Amino acid sequence: MNEPGVVEPLRSARWDAVAFLAEKNAKDMAAPQPNLPFLLVAWFRQIEIFHDAETERIIGGSPTDEERQAHRQALAMLIWQGESLGGCLREHDVSAQVAIKLSDVEAALEELYDRQRVFYGGMTEERRAQVLNEVFGAS
Repeated sequence: MNEPGVVEPLRSARWDAVAFLAEKNAKDMAAPQPNLPFLLVAWFRQIEIFHDAETERIIGGSPTDEERQAHRQALAMLIWQGESLGGCLREHDVSAQVAIKLSDVEAALEELYDRQRVFYGGMTEERRAQVLNEVFGAS
């Protein structure tokens, strides 16, 4: 328990929540006329929940192989969805409706790609330390 009276979810429940949102957002994105403003807000919320789970279970915990796999899959899904949403924003600017711009999506994607490289390779040790320090305040 983190706080008195608050029950902490099981480890897998956090990744289940991220996976559920990813699946829901993917279905909504595949609709004939997707609601782009809603999808943008939902994607950023999905990133927030992902970061919470990642910070607690991957960075601050002792993740199991199953949790590492869930982390990797969620990260890939977030990147795929972000790339798709970025493409939609290039065609249909809805920033006036939700105050989310293409540059916001691109910045979030850059961070997700950096996380992917930090955790799963393709990044120099120097860049890895820099990213960890910038994102988490410690390398």
